[in-house]
Amino acid sequence: MVEYTTSEVILEYLVREGVSYAFGVPGHGCTAFVDAFYDRRDEITPIMVRHEQAAAHAADGYYRASGRLAMCFTSIGPGATNLVTGLATALVDSSALLAVCGCEPQRDVERGVLQAIYRHYESDFKNIMRFAVKRVWSIQKAERTPEIIVRACKEATTGRPGPVLIEFPIDLQHKAIDIPGVPSPEEHKPKGRILGDPVMVKEASKLLASAERPAILVGGGVILSGASEELMRLAEMLGAPVLATMMGKGAFPEDHPLFAGYAGWSGTGPGNEVARSCDVLLAVGTRFADLTCSCYEPGVTFNIPPTKLIHVDLDPLEIGKNYPTEIGIVGDAKATLAMLIEALAGLLGKRSLGDSPWIRRVKAAKERWEAELEPIRSSGRSPPTVPRLLKELREFLGRDAIVLGEAGWAQIFLFQQFPVYMPRTHISSGGFSTMGFAVPAAIGAKLAQPDRQVVACPGDGGFLMTLHEVATAVQYEIPIVIVVVNNLGWACIRDLQWIQCGEGRDIATMFKHPRGDSVYDVDFAAFAESFKAHGSTVRSPEEIKPALKEAFNSGKPSVINVYVDPGVTPPLPGKWTLPTPEYLTRKLKR
Repeated sequence: MVEYTTSEVILEYLVREGVSYAFGVPGHGCTAFVDAFYDRRDEITPIMVRHEQAAAHAADGYYRASGRLAMCFTSIGPGATNLVTGLATALVDSSALLAVCGCEPQRDVERGVLQAIYRHYESDFKNIMRFAVKRVWSIQKAERTPEIIVRACKEATTGRPGPVLIEFPIDLQHKAIDIPGVPSPEEHKPKGRILGDPVMVKEASKLLASAERPAILVGGGVILSGASEELMRLAEMLGAPVLATMMGKGAFPEDHPLFAGYAGWSGTGPGNEVARSCDVLLAVGTRFADLTCSCYEPGVTFNIPPTKLIHVDLDPLEIGKNYPTEIGIVGDAKATLAMLIEALAGLLGKRSLGDSPWIRRVKAAKERWEAELEPIRSSGRSPPTVPRLLKELREFLGRDAIVLGEAGWAQIFLFQQFPVYMPRTHISSGGFSTMGFAVPAAIGAKLAQPDRQVVACPGDGGFLMTLHEVATAVQYEIPIVIVVVNNLGWACIRDLQWIQCGEGRDIATMFKHPRGDSVYDVDFAAFAESFKAHGSTVRSPEEIKPALKEAFNSGKPSVINVYVDPGVTPPLPGKWTLPTPEYLTRKLKR
């Protein structure tokens, strides 16, 4: 038997799990736990962020960029509740992380100790967090610590990944326990992949082989599974155009002739045309979210039925949830695509990528779309358009650079008009659409991929929510580049207000002084310099690449404040249904 404290058990297991970073804010509720890092800090580096939400986003970004687990830690009370948004962001986008939160001592439950929530109900922090994670554990007996840390890491990283949380009472964090040894992760995790049902795979292959207009829709499950190679082989075998969701961006290279674009409200013209016109759709690792599906309006994005849907997903809850399936297959994306390739080999002759009327139609749609975008993308106006900014950024960055987005027009433009070519090079708060995500997630991504260029592209509104994390990047010498897409407000919401309620009818969206129309403008470059980061300002297209070069050459965390034309919005080929207030509807009828 070996004596460990409970906190030492957790740290030892995390070292064996391969966890390299722990993001958090220490407090009295976790000091004994944090002390366990002291003698292991060469193996697990604690990164002190400036807000607990950022701790979750950083661990999330680390996982999305690498597929490896990171953790975050907080104190009791407000430190722990500050995690909720970050954990929910990871949950909705199926991103794994481990969170450890302090809580009141067991002996003091219901006594109203410092930072405990107790008044009208028995203290039950787990219920606050339960909706935001895959699973919550509370260590109530010190002897259960090894079992709980094993289960938590296993739950986070197997099946459909997601965040998990361990609640750790103050008076158990220092307890000594005698155990035979710390468990090995490999002894407690399943090996191999979940294969699709062979009968269903065979039926799916027959349906795909008989299709005149096959198409493949890829979601984040393809990236999580590492299935990009199989995806390309299958697409080329079928001669099928590939379209993607926001979470699937990067699963298929955008310069491949079979890449068709993106589906949904903020997708692309050719992506939506392929989605609604295909006769058989193979959807892999996607949940058919509302914005991907134009709020399920028939014929706008998808047309299911008459399109016949083959849906492959690791999570059976997603199959048939939003669209009826012709064939539903529960299985890992990589394994199931490999099975489909094998099954199709005997059913197909060699198909050329460009010899079918279907592929020629898709190619023509892509050419029309590119011609539509080109004038705005090449515009020389000042301030620059966002498409021009992204064009310059794409030309400057390497093929394997990682770009990060978050809610707003900047996210939509990045999704729609910034091509990427590799998995895990586009990271965005897709399903929960969290503002303030990009900067802390970029910190995690850069630590996961230190040899890659990492660029966060928040809007100015989103940057204001977590700009304090520039201090974290400076302190720990993490040289991320932040390109602030500055349209002087929450312009996306302003434009939605106009669409929903009438042009000019916006409120509480643009950064203007209440006494008039004068703009409230933050000097983000000066802010960066005050934090000892590199800062610069861009007001014309010609200044973009020099500013990028200067930022990367500085070797420091950098903020480039790019003023963009707030009147240029992305084309929206799909549909998002937002109700017009009835009092406005009545006015319109009059």
